[in-house]
Amino acid sequence: MSPLGQDSRASPDPFIRAAINGLSALRFLRSISLWLSAAILVATPLLLAIDFGGVYHWSQYIAAVAILAAAAFALPGLTDSNASSSVKQQTLLIPLGILAGWAWLQATPLPAGWVQWISPGAYAAYAEWLNGLIPGDAASRDYSISVSPLDTSHTASLLAMLLPLSLASSIAFHARGRLQMLLSAIAIAGASVAILGFYRKLDPTADLWIFRPKSNSFAGFVNRNNAALMLNFGLAASLGLMSWRMMALHHIELDDPDFEFNDLFALISDRESFTGLIAGATCIAGLLINGSRGGLVAAMFGLVLAFGYVRPKRGLLSLPILVLVLAVSVAILITPMQLNLESLSRLELLSTEADTLQSDGRLSHWQDGWDAALAYFPGGSGVASYGYAYLPYINMSQSPWFEHADNLWLEMLVETGLVGILVMVLIITLAIIALNRLALSVDPLDQGIRVACWYSLGAVFTSQFFDFGLALPANLFVGVMLLSALISRDIANGGVAAKLALQAHQDVSYGHHETESEYWDDDELPDDNATNPAPEDTPAPQNTTRPLDAKNETTGRKIALRSDTNRWISRTLISCTTVAVITIVIGAMAIPTLREDAFSDSMLYRLKDEYGKWRLNPDSLTQMEDALTERINTRPMPPLYSRLETVQQDRGRLIETTEWKPNTPEEFVSIYKRTHPETRKLPYPPNNNRNQRVQLDSYPHYADAWKTSIAALAKCPLAQQPRTDLLQLAPLMSQAAASQATQTNNAPTETAIQETATTAIQQLLLFYSGAPRRLLTLANEALNRRDWTTAEEGFRMAVSRQPNLARNVMQQYKTHPEIDLNNAIPDSPSALKIAAEIYIKSPNPDPKFLRRALDQIRCEANESLKQRASCEALSGRILFHFESPDEATEHFVQAIQYAPDVPNYRIELIESLLKFDRPADAKSQARLGRNSFPENTRFQKFIDDIAAKERQQLVQPDNGPTIDQDALEDLLN
Repeated sequence: MSPLGQDSRASPDPFIRAAINGLSALRFLRSISLWLSAAILVATPLLLAIDFGGVYHWSQYIAAVAILAAAAFALPGLTDSNASSSVKQQTLLIPLGILAGWAWLQATPLPAGWVQWISPGAYAAYAEWLNGLIPGDAASRDYSISVSPLDTSHTASLLAMLLPLSLASSIAFHARGRLQMLLSAIAIAGASVAILGFYRKLDPTADLWIFRPKSNSFAGFVNRNNAALMLNFGLAASLGLMSWRMMALHHIELDDPDFEFNDLFALISDRESFTGLIAGATCIAGLLINGSRGGLVAAMFGLVLAFGYVRPKRGLLSLPILVLVLAVSVAILITPMQLNLESLSRLELLSTEADTLQSDGRLSHWQDGWDAALAYFPGGSGVASYGYAYLPYINMSQSPWFEHADNLWLEMLVETGLVGILVMVLIITLAIIALNRLALSVDPLDQGIRVACWYSLGAVFTSQFFDFGLALPANLFVGVMLLSALISRDIANGGVAAKLALQAHQDVSYGHHETESEYWDDDELPDDNATNPAPEDTPAPQNTTRPLDAKNETTGRKIALRSDTNRWISRTLISCTTVAVITIVIGAMAIPTLREDAFSDSMLYRLKDEYGKWRLNPDSLTQMEDALTERINTRPMPPLYSRLETVQQDRGRLIETTEWKPNTPEEFVSIYKRTHPETRKLPYPPNNNRNQRVQLDSYPHYADAWKTSIAALAKCPLAQQPRTDLLQLAPLMSQAAASQATQTNNAPTETAIQETATTAIQQLLLFYSGAPRRLLTLANEALNRRDWTTAEEGFRMAVSRQPNLARNVMQQYKTHPEIDLNNAIPDSPSALKIAAEIYIKSPNPDPKFLRRALDQIRCEANESLKQRASCEALSGRILFHFESPDEATEHFVQAIQYAPDVPNYRIELIESLLKFDRPADAKSQARLGRNSFPENTRFQKFIDDIAAKERQQLVQPDNGPTIDQDALEDLLN
């Protein structure tokens, strides 16, 4: 006893009290750190969604910094069992790490033999498609698996940031309170996208920086399909919130067979439920007016999974439900509906002008994508390289360029090959295992995250067959956070041990089913609160169930999280800390690449916006070239080469304009415009310097632009723009080499330049085979170079895609009769008809082409009678040319029957009959024409002329014997 008569244990030592207070303060700081980490995580995808989905490099860099900060703030949670219970909760790092590592390897130069074995298509891109474009001494012997290694390395860095994102999410959202925050934030993010989309639809003139003047944009997203995925994520989180509150308040699951939809209305009085209802309704409305068919189909499949209609709980009911959903999905995809605010308000959903899956070109393009996937298998073409990878395998695509496949699974197969398939199978397997095991939890919030993830799994898997929205950082980050939280809660629930324990408990426990089927109000569950922890000597709760009639007992939850351990260092803490440190280090190593790309991206956009103001200022162009060269030396991204080539060429144009010695500013501007590479007609060197054997000041800049294009191809071997630049520079460089205006030893020869241009045209004809106008331009370029074979191939490809371009080919034929129309015009009835109509009027038409046209034309295939009449008349003209008047007359009579109100067909028939000396038939047709068109005097004139000729023949027949006047005079004399 103390002198005061009290037990000394009642008055702890001041040092012990200070230590306890210090630990409490540390726990409080740890809780603050975890909440701050969670706040950063949930804010990042929302801000990215507003900023065009996170497509810009600078926004990706800022997001990466935020993720790294969130991961650092989450590290204290490793010492809290309420945030980190096992290293198994970081399981998602395995597939994400494999994908990021494979992307990094794809961007790394490897021996050519390895690349040929790993990715035959990539080897062909470097070893075959650069032949004739890059000199042999400039070609590298080491190739990358990626056909765009700089883009792949950027995406690899972005994928590396998914590792700290998953780490932070699994720690921060391990606790129930922060998990509620995640679901609410995602629901609000989806609703915010919908509201912005409403505002844009209601006020098309709205001038906000997040809006882009594109018909297929929605809210802050450039593509409405990408926005639809965020709306589906918001709807998933809303369903999760409602499922959580329904279990907590009414003890029924959303996917329970006894669930009725009117149960949802009972949740309006609850705050969290009301948030879910409002956000869910807003997301549904957003999907309806968004216009994305894939988004609606994804919502249907997501709802089917969320309500459990295709899981064992529903039994045989799954089959008719699945068939019905598939039928409705197909109808949505192929029916020409116009889903927008105006059509919904007027209830006019059907529109013949609306795009469908059959008409927008995706189905035909997927065939080319599949061919590309086989060519690059098993290694793939490199992450983020699809826009270049499919170009050598174009056969069916109908659009100028597909930057994405509009099918993420096909795109992933092309880019990542076998590794991508294995990663996706692993991720889906982990998700389904966690979802099934988490169904054992009696915690209502776990059922909420389970419903949200079931919906998300169905929506993502379905929608990405028609879109690539998951590749956008805003959507990707949401998906990773949801999946990380799901696996984390599964491990917190015990993982596989919980299922085994439950099975054992079912074998020995009496009345277990009665107990497990009960749920208690979520408000009565003690939250994971590190700010008011249990004393160090308080044992962790062991009970995993709680009956409703024992609310005042001190029992645990189904998820029995461990309290703080007495040991400062444990095996779990060591392993979790090691994984966390490695993950953060990997993320930190990716930051410099994202930072450099952000600077490059920002510079390019500034130059794009301000270039027009400074392109005529030589000093400004010099500074631009120096800055771009410096950026390329730091990190040679393909867009930097393109802009540098433009600047170098414009510097040459300015100097060349002065070399033409203009006398007035107006003449200066006129000459400068005529030096534009796309429309250039001026010779080079300028006329007043053509006889001088000196190097002009403009030539080095043009030569630098040529070298820049060659260097760009070395970095991205299938890029179209460098080939286009080489083609535009080729005439100028060739003329300079021919006139000996170059004095450098390493200048390309005229022959080498011509070979490069020929190769560029031939490859661009394939790369742009889905763009008829560009094909026509390339064919005209080949025509100017007198490359008849390439020109004919280009014309044929362009007309095959767009038959009315046959008129343009015939115009070129008038000035270039060397063109062989049999090679330039494809076997298209409409194209042959257009060409034959013009060609038949030429002085000496080729009978072979006319016969081919006559055999291919199908007049009965025309839709209108007017078109049929025109076709029949053309057939008649060709047959008259072949001197078959009887068959020709039949076609003209058919044309007259199809268009009886057009007198020209009968007039043309009469004239042709007269040429073939068939006046009786002509007179008969003239009389018919006079009866049909009495006001037209030409028919009466035909009749009068024929009658006059007949009277003349009666007076002096043309077939009478010829009289020799000289012989007659000799006889008479």
